[in-house]
Amino acid sequence: STGTRLATATFSNTTASGWQTVNFATPVTIAANTTYVASYHTTGAYVATNRFFTNGVSNGPLTAPSSAAAGGNGVYAYGGSATTGLFPTSTYDSANYYADVVFRPQLAS
Repeated sequence: STGTRLATATFSNTTASGWQTVNFATPVTIAANTTYVASYHTTGAYVATNRFFTNGVSNGPLTAPSSAAAGGNGVYAYGGSATTGLFPTSTYDSANYYADVVFRPQLAS
């Protein structure tokens, strides 16, 4: 699988623990009933919880399907420091790698 990169941002002032947040320069518009992947690149440590996506997860209008339904959810890619052309497609034990989104629906005008 491949994907189209919609936006990037660089984290700054990160810490060894706690939730890390970064905003895109401009909001990313998404379409209903479309699959998107939120991911991050790290050259060091990461956190994962195995079997997190054994079942789907819904929060408001967004749904993360189960790993079985999606053909793999909780995806990652190896690449060292090279990020060009990387798209996460590998999966292990339905793990959650904690790349999350802040979603604010825009009402139709």
